[in-house]
Amino acid sequence: MEKKQKRTHSHTLKYPRRAFAEQWKRERPRRVFWRYTIILLLRNPLFVIGVIVILVMIFAALSHPLLMDTIWDPHIYDPQTGFDPELSHHPSKPSRAHPLGTDALGRDVVSQLFYAARTSLGVGLLAGFTALLISMTIGLIAAFYGGWIDNILMVIADTFLLMPPVLITLIVGLIIPMTWWSMGLIFGVLSGLGSLAITCKHQASTIRVKPYVDASRVTGAGNLHIIMKHMVPGMLSVMMVVIMFVASQAMMIEALISFYQGSEMRLSWGTMIYFIQSTFFLSPYSEQWLAIIAPALAITFLSVAFYLLGRAMDQVLNQQLQER
Repeated sequence: MEKKQKRTHSHTLKYPRRAFAEQWKRERPRRVFWRYTIILLLRNPLFVIGVIVILVMIFAALSHPLLMDTIWDPHIYDPQTGFDPELSHHPSKPSRAHPLGTDALGRDVVSQLFYAARTSLGVGLLAGFTALLISMTIGLIAAFYGGWIDNILMVIADTFLLMPPVLITLIVGLIIPMTWWSMGLIFGVLSGLGSLAITCKHQASTIRVKPYVDASRVTGAGNLHIIMKHMVPGMLSVMMVVIMFVASQAMMIEALISFYQGSEMRLSWGTMIYFIQSTFFLSPYSEQWLAIIAPALAITFLSVAFYLLGRAMDQVLNQQLQER
């Protein structure tokens, strides 16, 4: 056995191109699977629309500090303390200097939208990746080891299954002031410990009985190697869908909590809506509606974009896994 291993090692060192070709043959089905999946996703209109909207929002969030340093006057376009003295009254209608007008305090609506995009994106992505980490960890451990470990983890998951993340996060947010990152963590933990953990466990269980997993175990591969090399890649498709749906829900909850002033978050689209509707009595309704529609549409578009992205991935990846 030792001679055979030395011969294989020397063969690899002597013929590196041949060794690379053999490794490529082993990994080619996986590479082809992901390459073909990407092609199908790019041909899916739901995926394309979702990606475009999300990229636009990311560009808006990243461009705000650059605009403040280069083009916009901080005294006029600051999202929290800005004021345009050249306008006779506020809120104002859209103009060349203010494409979406200003609110009752004279703050530019576009500047507020761009600044607040970072809060909504941060909450959504933090909640999505938190739910991904927790649900995948629980699912992998429960499916791989089974027995009493599986029973304990599934009891925990069943318990949190009776606690809807949306409702619990909303109640906690209305009682206890939260920052944007604490809200994202709470929503992600509640989502990852419930139905998502059960879904990941079932997906991992189907992968654990695959022939290549048994072959890897027979050759002497350790538990960690089998989990990271064979089971985790097989669950990535499901996990990407999880991130999109959780992010969409988290952004809606953040906007709702911010609207009810139950948080200490920085400026967000929800706080914009709250402030505008609370100052309706200061100005004509028509001008206020121009300022309130913008953040409402931003929340809607970004949440729908993440939902479309998750739906497209679900359609393509489920079909690919069934054919695989």
